[in-house]
Amino acid sequence: MRSIRSFLNIDTPSLAKIWFLHHQAYRSKSDCTVVAWDHAVLAKPFFRNDEFLIAEDSQEGIVGFAHFGRNPEAVGVGKDAGILHRICVRPGEDEDAIAHELIAACLERMRGDCLPRCVGIGAYHDSIFYIGVAEGDGFLGVQSNDVRLLRWMQTAGFRPAQATECWELVLAQFKPPMDRIQIGIHRNSIVSRILGEAQSTWWHSVVFGHCDQAIYQLTTRSVPVTELRVEIWTPEVFVPGTESRIARWIIPEFASDQTLIEQWICLLSECLRLLQSERKQLAHVVIDPNIASHVQILQRLGFKTKYHGMVLARDL
Repeated sequence: MRSIRSFLNIDTPSLAKIWFLHHQAYRSKSDCTVVAWDHAVLAKPFFRNDEFLIAEDSQEGIVGFAHFGRNPEAVGVGKDAGILHRICVRPGEDEDAIAHELIAACLERMRGDCLPRCVGIGAYHDSIFYIGVAEGDGFLGVQSNDVRLLRWMQTAGFRPAQATECWELVLAQFKPPMDRIQIGIHRNSIVSRILGEAQSTWWHSVVFGHCDQAIYQLTTRSVPVTELRVEIWTPEVFVPGTESRIARWIIPEFASDQTLIEQWICLLSECLRLLQSERKQLAHVVIDPNIASHVQILQRLGFKTKYHGMVLARDL
């Protein structure tokens, strides 16, 4: 016999096990240890027990979980959109039934809160949980290799809303692109680092609270004006289960302008050189592959595609 209930503090070791089994089913190396659960999910001040549902079998114990809610500061998906942050189910003959019960329970709770729409998995750059733990920091949506999760979401009425890609760069292989245009930008620009906390809002600070954050900015020499700014984060080394060797950032959307593209290449090149000196091993960036300027920047810097995904959505 199976039942659906809310999260209890004693569930964390079982959640770590379910996470491992779910991701192992499609040969993913993603692991969310008990300590990582505490720092990346449960310790967040906006985490709510009643938005984390557990599927429990009377004989097996916990067999799956689903985490839902919303981001009150969301920009892309909207503040009133429901978000299915994560769903994991241990492999087995009844996995489809377990997933169906969990998703149905989440959608019913969201309807009760009068939310008009639900997106998942995560909400692209509006994601607020599993930063540094999930593949692509939870920005990927449904990873293309996770065919079980894709099947469950489609069965529940979710349809593609936004394509995603995670691009990777091995920092030991990085060589700054240098041509006449880049030489000119380097001569007329200064790239500097400021403390991550200096410009962060309270909300941003708690979402990335378990990460080491740093802001880099590009300032022109001729007119001392800050042209571009990027924040780079890496999970703290004391949180096992997170990838502290991987640096991550978000490239904001901007008007397609070749000068801006070249400036972004200059800024990120200097960031990558500094990351090399800090002995970071990899850099990951999740983008929308339909934004040509983002693809052009990453290709010029030597990034390669690592994962493909899709954020799905449905009306409630």
